[in-house]
Amino acid sequence: MTSSPTPATEPPNAAARWRTRLRSIEAAAIAGVICAVAWSIGLKGLLAAPSVDASDEEIIRYYADPRPGLYTLVLLQFIVIGTIAFLWFIGVVRSRLGKDEPKLFGTVFQGGAILMAGVVLAGTAVLAAPAVLVEAGGRLPDPGAASLTRALAVTLLSVYAPRVATLVIFSTAALGRATGALPRWLVWLSYAVGVFEFVNVTVPTTTVYVFPAWIALVSIVLLIRRSWHSNPAPLSG
Repeated sequence: MTSSPTPATEPPNAAARWRTRLRSIEAAAIAGVICAVAWSIGLKGLLAAPSVDASDEEIIRYYADPRPGLYTLVLLQFIVIGTIAFLWFIGVVRSRLGKDEPKLFGTVFQGGAILMAGVVLAGTAVLAAPAVLVEAGGRLPDPGAASLTRALAVTLLSVYAPRVATLVIFSTAALGRATGALPRWLVWLSYAVGVFEFVNVTVPTTTVYVFPAWIALVSIVLLIRRSWHSNPAPLSG
């Protein structure tokens, strides 16, 4: 009695292939780079508005120009895209770690990421509020109110955000060290960046770019290490 031939394994359909790609390390790295670029562009444009110490005349002159209103709405789209990419980056990294993820660090990693996304959205919304009033309401903001919203945005983005970012940075470094996902030099560099973010008591606007820059670095390293593992060097001899 002859046995029937074993059926060949069917190739995965297009939907399954896309699900696999979206959960790959490459997807996490690309999402991280998109987050870093989008957040940097959005923050740079929004921070061009008059600072806390601007005079009433400077504030009125800036918002009397109709261009900042529409420009601000476009910049907010960059912030939203960057935040979505950031959460996707976090989700893919957690899914790839799976059961190897230490529960404590994984919980801090996820909680800090969600809190960070909320702080960024809230801070940029407050920062954009005067320009949105011009675009949507058709009237100029009171200079005192514009200065107050700018001060609140500085509090969120330059005081709260760096400390929340420390949770993400430290937990990422701990996860990378425990699982071997990150090289040792990046783990210790992440710890150094996290300490800087936490102890820095100044509020210069340049500090808002530290976290996006760190995300970009981690994403690029993940992508490079993935390509190394995917294309091992041939053995000599």
